[in-house]
Amino acid sequence: MNTSVVLAAGTGASWFFTIVGVLIVIALLVLLWTSRRRLARRPNPPQTRQPRAGSWKRPGDDDPV
Repeated sequence: MNTSVVLAAGTGASWFFTIVGVLIVIALLVLLWTSRRRLARRPNPPQTRQPRAGSWKRPGDDDPV
């Protein structure tokens, strides 16, 4: 038996895999599009300096002198 005959898929299977591949590509493109829209709606971080609320204290800030 020839190797190309063994590795060849039937026409029904090849159409099935082609359709599945196209659906996977479409799903990935939709996911990319929706994630880019979600990122575009996210507010930008503030450009001015913000107070350090909730940040770690430096050693010695609360030590009595």
